[in-house]
Amino acid sequence: MNRFAGFLWMSMLLLAPLAVAAAVPQVAEPGVCLECHSDMAELLQARHQHDVFRSGICSECHNPHASRHASLLDADPRRLCGRCHEEVVAEASLAFTHAPAGNGRCVECHDPHAGENRNQMRMTTPELCFACHPSAAAWPERPVVHAPIADGDCAVCHTAHGSENPFLLNDPVPANCFGCHDRDSAFTTAHKNRDLGDADCSACHDPHAATRPGLLRANQHAPFAGGNCATCHGEPEPGTGFAIAQDIKPICLRCHRGVRAEADTPNGGHLTPRDSCSDCHNPHASDSAALLAARQEILCMRCHFEGRREKSFYITHDGMDCTECHVPHGSPEPMMLATTGVDLCSRCHESAHRVSHPVGADIIDPRTEESVTCLSCHQLHGADFDPYLPLDPAMDLCVICHKK
Repeated sequence: MNRFAGFLWMSMLLLAPLAVAAAVPQVAEPGVCLECHSDMAELLQARHQHDVFRSGICSECHNPHASRHASLLDADPRRLCGRCHEEVVAEASLAFTHAPAGNGRCVECHDPHAGENRNQMRMTTPELCFACHPSAAAWPERPVVHAPIADGDCAVCHTAHGSENPFLLNDPVPANCFGCHDRDSAFTTAHKNRDLGDADCSACHDPHAATRPGLLRANQHAPFAGGNCATCHGEPEPGTGFAIAQDIKPICLRCHRGVRAEADTPNGGHLTPRDSCSDCHNPHASDSAALLAARQEILCMRCHFEGRREKSFYITHDGMDCTECHVPHGSPEPMMLATTGVDLCSRCHESAHRVSHPVGADIIDPRTEESVTCLSCHQLHGADFDPYLPLDPAMDLCVICHKK
């Protein structure tokens, strides 16, 4: 190849990209898109429109030809939205994250194009929150409703994407509360003139709705209901808060002597730490029986069943509380059971195994040389087969004992 031919060849290579670029057709967005996606035309009249949608440049978010992502998105939703909404990405990376934001499921709350609600929310704020938090839907019907709930404005107290505070609160308690509630003379008198700078307001008040005035929780500890704060907190001194007089456990056991006996049993580990009572009970008031800090299936799951499966898999025996089988403070039986043997289950399953596999003191399990009980074959929680069996009853379960 002579010098001229080489120069010509190199020139063609350099100019080729320009020629290709010039050949790319110019598309009139969004008109060409609306020829097929006519439903989008109606959204152009919506009250609130996503800025990029209003601009009409559909290709900012969608690949017009092909994509690895649903709806021909140019990237996975979390990355795609994060290109513009960097502040949301930052919020979703904080200590406590709203699951949809943290998982990039932005479109569960927002319409990516347009809508009639602010920020293209798919529904009004309370409707949207109640869709995932159905128990909250009953709050507005209670006799006493916190003003933000009555106004349907959850954002007064909670952030939508992420927070450094539990429950996605805007600020820690009590600062979150003091943003609206002035600490005037009436307030300080009602709280025994104590310093509330580090108080947990939700220990006494339901932050959403209640049946009692002042949003006080329904079930109240006797000293709290009687206004006898000094029973646990000692006599107040000027400027002091609600610090307790000594460790929590000794204070509680002064009155709850029956619990002490349970705690001294061989399986009383729940009450080993000196502050353990407040791990499960609210010392002032609660919406649950026995002043529990939450419903039993929620409370117990905070510590139990950490493993390879979702905790909901282990919630069995529908409609029953954990304490129907377990003694929460201590028991001489393993797993803090109320009793062992057949008695544990026969209280509900009276007729079980009357005409099938025998159980009882005279039937010996060859694996353990102990009596066969319900728990020899059945599990209380998280079994793979019905009814609460750990192995396939068609064969696998039986052959562990019946090998011939």
